[in-house]
Amino acid sequence: LSAQSAPLRPRLSENSVPRMASLLLAPISCVGSALAQCAGACAATACCKLLTCGCLASPLSTNIFYSAILLVATVAALILRYTRQDLSVCVSGDCDDGSASTWMPTGSASYDLCEGGRCEGMWAVFRISFSLAALFSVLLLLSCCKSEFSVLVHRGFWAAKLIGLAAISVGTLFTPNDVFAYYAWVARFIAPGFLLYQLVSFVDAGYTINERLVDRDEESPPRPLLCFANGSGVAWKGLNLLLCLCLYSALLAGTSAMYYFFPQADCPFNPSAITSTL
Repeated sequence: LSAQSAPLRPRLSENSVPRMASLLLAPISCVGSALAQCAGACAATACCKLLTCGCLASPLSTNIFYSAILLVATVAALILRYTRQDLSVCVSGDCDDGSASTWMPTGSASYDLCEGGRCEGMWAVFRISFSLAALFSVLLLLSCCKSEFSVLVHRGFWAAKLIGLAAISVGTLFTPNDVFAYYAWVARFIAPGFLLYQLVSFVDAGYTINERLVDRDEESPPRPLLCFANGSGVAWKGLNLLLCLCLYSALLAGTSAMYYFFPQADCPFNPSAITSTL
């Protein structure tokens, strides 16, 4: 009787534990799958917007992006110019320098790209300059007329611009140096016009910054400079004067560096060009 009156306890079979675990993991897997699909859709949308005009940057961001491209290209050109790093690419173990490529099978066809120092020093700089000139020339032709399309070209298609710049840079490695010799000869006549345009842009930017800084002191009451009070109304003018002194110091330092690094006796044009900047 005692055995019959004892409470009955359910016994779990061997197959019940995996079934319960699958029931618990099913909602988690569904949520994970939904999140993965959402992340993939967002990534695909972002890539499509980068490749098209859907990802429009603000005017300030556009200027920052273009300046970043020019800065990276300038740093790369200076490194390749003064380290004389060759851009040669050896595709198999049959190259002149004896280097071997482990991912190519033995006895395969070999191709030494930019061999013999064809892409080092100034030739590397010419290739980078040509790539930038080609990219911005295309942008100039597409955005020369003021329209909605020109705005889309100027402020959109960022991934396409980077891919195009990379493709042009790779294509220059297959181009003989004679092409870049003619490019350098033509560029010496076009460069003064570009420098004049830059000079006008810098002068205009200087006047614009000066007016904005002075206007902040002329406000009633004067606008404070960060966390400093501006009761006398001269804080922004003092900042303007400090920036002016820093720029003049950088100008004198840069001019002295050009006198030091650029040859003076062998090339009479160098001292006359440097002196004219003063």
